[in-house]
Amino acid sequence: MTNLDPSEPTESPAAPRVRSSELPDVEDDLVAPAPREINEDTPLSSLSEAEIAALTEKMLNNPETRTKLIAEITPISELRDEYLGGSQNFVDQIDWLQAHGYTQFRRAARDGNCFYRSVAFSYLDRLLHAPDIPGTVARFREVLVSKERGLTQVFQEDVHQEFSEQLHTLMKLIEDLGVALTTEDLLNQLLEVSDYVSYFFRLLASAEIRNNPEPYRDFIFDQEIVAFCQSQVEAVDSEADHIPMMALCNALRITLKLATLSSHGQGPVQEKEVFTVISPDDAMDKNLPPILLLFRPGHYDILLGPK
Repeated sequence: MTNLDPSEPTESPAAPRVRSSELPDVEDDLVAPAPREINEDTPLSSLSEAEIAALTEKMLNNPETRTKLIAEITPISELRDEYLGGSQNFVDQIDWLQAHGYTQFRRAARDGNCFYRSVAFSYLDRLLHAPDIPGTVARFREVLVSKERGLTQVFQEDVHQEFSEQLHTLMKLIEDLGVALTTEDLLNQLLEVSDYVSYFFRLLASAEIRNNPEPYRDFIFDQEIVAFCQSQVEAVDSEADHIPMMALCNALRITLKLATLSSHGQGPVQEKEVFTVISPDDAMDKNLPPILLLFRPGHYDILLGPK
């Protein structure tokens, strides 16, 4: 299990219902409540079947938004231009990245899901480019299946399955088509269901924290574990900080390499100041390139590594 560092920088649709055993008894003759507004504070674990159905319809009928969730490959020099006249530390760090071969990135939409969606795409794209696609997909499928058993301890099965099925479908597509499927083909397929997959990753992170709270407890202040998960992990559009980031890496057993642009720094830029590597002891992907993300305050993008 990775260690959490409270000094690390911090930076997420609605959520499935919790298991019925966690809910209070309700009288049969109560009047049904009026429809409520689902917003950025609504935890996934509080949604009814009708609200999930409405949310699903909304996700599937928003093609204009989907096309902008993950953008085309862009030179990182464009990002550098945005900071000219601003923080010189940001410019220096981008210059360091360019000098070391990190010359391109993909912008992710600033909708609170940027971390989860960026990890989802990078996760699947690595499977597509693995030396042994069928074997790699099979190993990660085993990880997912084992973690889904943990989800049933927290959420009702019919709810989390609705989200996980989309990820399994994409993995099967990679397994069946292999190199015949391009990265752009994969991206287009993901964008059709990216909300499902990113929400599923939220559930994995939440279940990891709930089911194994000890590594995270000391870094959660002024909240109980369940309340933290509902408000900071499961809530609609809640941004990911270092705790759910670590939890997701531990749940998926993946290695994340995070480049952080910071306004703080003195002297020449050093690699240890730019990159943070999160790699669980039981990581399944040590033979694959790490998932690369670019963090600037409040936002994650996808960073592309040297060729």
